[in-house]
Amino acid sequence: MSCACGNSYIVKSGDTLFMIAQTQLGDGNRWREIMNTNCISINSTNIFPGQELCLPNGSTTPTPLPPGTGKELNLEATFYASENVGCNFPATGIFGVTLNAALAGKFERRCPGENVPRIQCATDPNVIPRLTNFTLVWDGQEVPAAALDIGTAIIGNRIDILVDTIAEAIDLGRKPVKVIL
Repeated sequence: MSCACGNSYIVKSGDTLFMIAQTQLGDGNRWREIMNTNCISINSTNIFPGQELCLPNGSTTPTPLPPGTGKELNLEATFYASENVGCNFPATGIFGVTLNAALAGKFERRCPGENVPRIQCATDPNVIPRLTNFTLVWDGQEVPAAALDIGTAIIGNRIDILVDTIAEAIDLGRKPVKVIL
């Protein structure tokens, strides 16, 4: 397929239309434009690895908040358990690792599909845009993290951090944390 206008994109394992729109167009909410450009009906939004999609004009590969800007944010953290969410894809369709795994330097694949060697976090996209990589400061240690998920209570300067168990999430409760973009 050759796209008459705009760029093409080859679907990778774990991709979603939202994630492709976020990474290629700069806004995950533009997923319907990709759907319409490729004549995908709302009832058949399944895409598959190796499939070529045409992207609408105006596509870019964004870096909403470039890593390494040094901007520090103080956030209120709550925790969600890997035990609860299992391998259900987060909002971006990309899995991260748990806090303990990152602290231990264990960045192995947690679930099938696309994985990144960063702590999986849920953020308010108005504060930390989806797919932004950042550094989480935890008990004086700096560990890599990424905005890969959303949550209904994640509004403003809040963040949800993935941990291993429900008991750990309850034990940690709420904590102030620092994020470095």
